[in-house]
Amino acid sequence: MITSAMKRNRFIAFGLFVLSLFMGVSCNKLLDLKAIDEYTEGNFWNTKPQVEAYLTSIYGNVRGSYSTMRAFGELRAGMLKTTVSTTGENQYDVNLKLNLLDANRTGVTNWGGLYGLILRVNLFIKKVKEECPFLTDAERKAYLGRAHGVRAFYYFFLYRTYGGVVIETEPRVVTEAIDSPSKFYKERSTAKQTLDFIKSEVDQSESLLAGETLGSGPKIDWSLAATKMLKAEVYLWSAKVTTGDHTAGGEADLQVAKATLNQIINSGVYSLLPEFSKVFSTQNKNNAEVIYNLYFDREEATNDYVLYMYQKALFAGSAKDKNGVLLPGDPLDLRGEGRLFNEYKYSVVKAFDETDSRRSATFFEFFVGATAPYSPGAVMKKYMGQTYADGKHVFDSNILVYRYADALLMLAEVKNGLGEDPSTEINAVRKRAYGTHFAGHEYTHTTFAAAELAILQERTKEFVGEYKRWFDLIRLQDASKKPLVFSVEANFPEDPNEAQASRPILSASEAHKVLWPLDRTIVNQDPKITQTPGYGR
Repeated sequence: MITSAMKRNRFIAFGLFVLSLFMGVSCNKLLDLKAIDEYTEGNFWNTKPQVEAYLTSIYGNVRGSYSTMRAFGELRAGMLKTTVSTTGENQYDVNLKLNLLDANRTGVTNWGGLYGLILRVNLFIKKVKEECPFLTDAERKAYLGRAHGVRAFYYFFLYRTYGGVVIETEPRVVTEAIDSPSKFYKERSTAKQTLDFIKSEVDQSESLLAGETLGSGPKIDWSLAATKMLKAEVYLWSAKVTTGDHTAGGEADLQVAKATLNQIINSGVYSLLPEFSKVFSTQNKNNAEVIYNLYFDREEATNDYVLYMYQKALFAGSAKDKNGVLLPGDPLDLRGEGRLFNEYKYSVVKAFDETDSRRSATFFEFFVGATAPYSPGAVMKKYMGQTYADGKHVFDSNILVYRYADALLMLAEVKNGLGEDPSTEINAVRKRAYGTHFAGHEYTHTTFAAAELAILQERTKEFVGEYKRWFDLIRLQDASKKPLVFSVEANFPEDPNEAQASRPILSASEAHKVLWPLDRTIVNQDPKITQTPGYGR
């Protein structure tokens, strides 16, 4: 018997085979792409199952880009160690974590690989829009609505990271004659043009999916709800963040974000789970709090959070609990899996009250050293997967993109920007976190700046590992409307014994680092591409 999961896996495998033919697009590979396209033209886009397989594979591509999302949204946010782990491992991506960016140290290369993924979405949109006569009007709208949503999602990551970027909506390297690579050179659009394009993509997606019901369909697929969360995020960013020739839009954009978030919150479809830890449980995937998440499974694809776990050889026999009592050799039952190449600063862990349930649900704390005071450490537990009956530990946790708590805290931020009281939404999230210990932890609204900092702190605790904090630091502001990335209060010290960091994540002289540089290969290969301002030629 073929189950729906088996059918989905088969679609993914077949679709990924086809999509892999279009990977690694560069000038010296364009001729190869054309030869491949002659094969796919005659053998694909002939049936609905083929269209479905291609779309499912696009979702697989979104999943495959999670490490890029993490680099763009989390690694620079001041939360991760930059020296060695508590158990002695060197840390990964240190330049990014220290914000040491320049034209030679760009953190990521080739736009994070997102243009290759956009090419595939462009091809899907073109084929479904112009061909595939076997599709009904409703089916065509459903497919196109999802594709436009995914394309906007990719471009929004690019916009927040680089500002104005190259806007390409046609699969030209697949559909056009390739007589000269120079015909595919294209300049970066302005920031305003890029953001306007993203808004139009979101609007198209929302319009095409308007006949659907919020919450319908698998939460591992793009949906109307995912589009609405993205729309709220886009308009909130547009309202508050000035980039290049785009001036922050203020109240008008905030009102759009507010209306969109209220549609999600008032739908009755989504809710906060009573227990924070259950949101991430492998036994409770796609729960009532989840709006959109990336699917991982033992039989299909696993995540890389093995690199956030303790290494048993260094941990067993030395790690202790807070009372100095030796811990069991493998308390998380990792079965030998684990390398602590990415460890969160213990000052991040200490930012959580001990009565905040998110602390123990997010981190497993331990201590090392021969005598007190011991050195504290922690591993991040959200995506640690599970151990199966055959004794194998598998990192198959879904990675969350949008969930109900995000809608609440975005609405709190919108309300604060509009001069309204954000207490209800902040306290809804905080009450779930503290449970029976909530008394005394209520948020009471005072000023715009106090609320912005409170929202940042709440989002930091709520969304560890969910690729949001770097963008939060750029969007949330102090009393003078300056991004909190320039505030000492928003940083975490490397030394957990320090009460506060000695410097902000970015200094005033590093303002250009709000955006990222392009690697030299991109700039040198395409003469129309200019470097991000502040990083030289």
